[in-house]
Amino acid sequence: MRGMRRWVICVCMLPVIILLQGCSVKNESDHTTERNVELLDRVQISVMTPTHQLSKNLQDIPYLNRIATDAKIHVNWMQKRNGWEEAKSTALTSGEMPDAFLAGLTDQDIIANKDKFVDLSEYIDKYAPNIKRMFEEVPETKRVSTFPDGKMYSLPGVRPINTDSYNVLMINKKWLDKLGLTEPTTLDELREVLTAFRNGDPNGNGKQDELGMDWWAGAGGSLGSRGLFSVTSLLGAYGVTDNFTEEMIGVTKGQICFLFESDEYKSLVSYLAELWKEKLINPDVFTQDYSGMKASAQQDDVATVGVTFGWSLTDRVGKWANEYVALPPLRSGSNVAPLWPMSPSRVRITTNLFSMTTANPHPVETIQWIDQFYSEENSIQGYYGSMPDYVTKELDGIYTIVPAPEGDQDTQQWTNALVDNGPLYFSQSLENKTIVPPAVTIRRELDSIYKAYEPKSVDIYPMIKFSSEELNEMALAKSDIFKLVDEKFAEWIMNSTVDKEWDQYINQLKQMGLPVLYRIYQQGYEDYYAQPNLNVNNN
Repeated sequence: MRGMRRWVICVCMLPVIILLQGCSVKNESDHTTERNVELLDRVQISVMTPTHQLSKNLQDIPYLNRIATDAKIHVNWMQKRNGWEEAKSTALTSGEMPDAFLAGLTDQDIIANKDKFVDLSEYIDKYAPNIKRMFEEVPETKRVSTFPDGKMYSLPGVRPINTDSYNVLMINKKWLDKLGLTEPTTLDELREVLTAFRNGDPNGNGKQDELGMDWWAGAGGSLGSRGLFSVTSLLGAYGVTDNFTEEMIGVTKGQICFLFESDEYKSLVSYLAELWKEKLINPDVFTQDYSGMKASAQQDDVATVGVTFGWSLTDRVGKWANEYVALPPLRSGSNVAPLWPMSPSRVRITTNLFSMTTANPHPVETIQWIDQFYSEENSIQGYYGSMPDYVTKELDGIYTIVPAPEGDQDTQQWTNALVDNGPLYFSQSLENKTIVPPAVTIRRELDSIYKAYEPKSVDIYPMIKFSSEELNEMALAKSDIFKLVDEKFAEWIMNSTVDKEWDQYINQLKQMGLPVLYRIYQQGYEDYYAQPNLNVNNN
């Protein structure tokens, strides 16, 4: 990084020399010279960050440039749309560290390399009024930023999302109406509906191309099959639900349970295996990536997916969104009170959005730069896009989010802002003076359908910072366990072998270290709720 910084400075000085040799006519070269002289007056930092594949080049996003100009900083962006894990690993192990990371680091990354990261707490107290305000108004943000050694190696963000769940279960209502069907309320009724979708040509194109059920399986692993927009949300039909993380942790009466070893999980897998055998699930579900999943539902001529899961109707099925409705949680039986996975803090608060490395020679200027991301005006631009194209501000201080073409607000945001990958503080006062477009209002209304099925707050596993010793103890067990869970999830559904292999699977989990995970996660849960004056509300 040092070599790169010196190289930039040398190139910038060259036009200055030419100017001193006596160019008297003002031309484009002179304007370039002025820009380069201005850059010489700025502190230069290198910042490494993952971004969405849709994201513009960060140096072309106006609000980011305005933040840098106001802070008198020039950012050399090391933007990674793909290959983040490899790039991050190389940076952490090679010694060629950037001056800062924007998103993309895990607790494990930071703790395993904490001698390479700066404790931000003293800088925040002196130089970061916006961050201090966030910590005061939302105490949970300070707690999730403080590591077990009492130091603060990363900063969080508070998103403008008035939802409690990431996931929406959706069904093609137009297909239901055409076939004279009602919305299913149980898993058995869902099977009947999917069978009708398969046989009845509800999209009317004369082909048997309807995909009864589809979801993001993460191409065989990771959060696709264990959280976010996964079919495992249907565990709520059995009266249990998780916390939207790959660990699949449920809590009942203060006791945690890894749902991937529960009887309810086994029952759900058996149910899905029956659907698979009857060709009621997209045959590509375990091989398609997220883009492929969306493409299968957003074909040009007709809608092709009957039941699916996603963030919003528009994001998931595109122009066919008006054919779909949100489906309330299903029941596995008449005696079950269904639940839906919720985690208000995890949905609204994002951790590890900024970390400064010890390679950074300008810590004060850098913390002053990042503090500007948390201002009111920059927070709204950081999520929705730059002013005035994507956000407008009235004289009375009211902000209006510009509606996206065809209502695809998600694409507009991810193209023109950092969104979930950028530090921001969307306070309650900012929420109160923001006018959102119809697509956002619709998403919030979808979430309200699931409010009655929300677990108690103490039954949602909280966000916890584990110690380096705990993380190291869990690391090997997690690697083996989650690899097995993902492999068996797909195999059992495709081969209907869950009953035959279940006991062996449970024994393997125990041998791989599942008791270690139980001990550490249970203790973390108990320590969390033992804290005095615990405030788990967002605003």
